[in-house]
Amino acid sequence: MKDKTIVLRTFDTLPQAQFACDILKQNGVECFMDNVYMSQLYPVFNPSVSGIRVIILEADKDRAEQILAEGMG
Repeated sequence: MKDKTIVLRTFDTLPQAQFACDILKQNGVECFMDNVYMSQLYPVFNPSVSGIRVIILEADKDRAEQILAEGMG
């Protein structure tokens, strides 16, 4: 059975999302960003595509939230 992925957080800017991914990866939590290009192309016109999503494995959710709370404030 494959692990399920979830959206941990959605960010307004690429630097914010990249910072979150960097912190997670430095602490051993695998993640990736989704919606990077669409959110930059259509930031105002369509709220359903705006925001850069940080995706993680569902099993890492509690640990990832704690890491971001400590690392991003």
